[in-house]
Amino acid sequence: MKLSKFAFVVFLMICFSCKSQRQVSRIEIVQPTIAQEATSIWRTINDIAFFEEQGYTIHLPKHPLIDSLLTKSKNGTFGNKDFPTIHALVEAKVFDQNNYKEAIQKVDDQLDLMNGLINEMDTKKEQWDWKFNMFDTYRVVFTLYGTGGSYDPDTGIITLLTNREGGFMNYEQPANTIIHEIVHMGVEYSIVQKYDLSHGLKERLVDRLVHLMFKKELPEYRIQNMGDVGIDGYLKKPEDIGSLNVIISTFLGR
Repeated sequence: MKLSKFAFVVFLMICFSCKSQRQVSRIEIVQPTIAQEATSIWRTINDIAFFEEQGYTIHLPKHPLIDSLLTKSKNGTFGNKDFPTIHALVEAKVFDQNNYKEAIQKVDDQLDLMNGLINEMDTKKEQWDWKFNMFDTYRVVFTLYGTGGSYDPDTGIITLLTNREGGFMNYEQPANTIIHEIVHMGVEYSIVQKYDLSHGLKERLVDRLVHLMFKKELPEYRIQNMGDVGIDGYLKKPEDIGSLNVIISTFLGR
């Protein structure tokens, strides 16, 4: 009887340990704040010329103040001094914490899927001839403003565009965009900046990598109509990713 009780206790400890391990997530969901949304709006206005040149769909609050700041940005007079004005507008007329609930829930629902894909990349990268940069934790910051998704390769922060209904640009499921941004961070320094890739080629490269690695797990994922399609002929199968450094050098004739 004592042995059975001891075995039962050990069993419970093992189960608790396994459960705890499963609960450790590589994705941290960040509750939006007024300052964060003001920053998203400021960055979008600051880079408006680039976004329009690239043909991005831009989301900003509909307000005369925003229109005037867009004009300033295009005239080259917009800057840090305009941030307090944006912050005041967001605080007084724009921000509502309830606007993010649906999007947060959708990301939470896909945590297991995304953690599995991140861990898979963590394992595979050891076999590649180039450095794929990864973070222990990726922080997902939600915003109602901007152009879709963005990433910070120095911090592991992903900014994810959503709307009040919990919709996401281009995809129904947020895992597609989040994994896309994680791959962006992985190639930013060792490939993109090393070879000074154009914006279009950078996007196409990331799309090819995501598609090759996770076309079964992310069936909704699509390759954008951007960049030189010639790179597709160099990246045909998952094994090609391991020689990406050589492939890009050859493709660019360097």
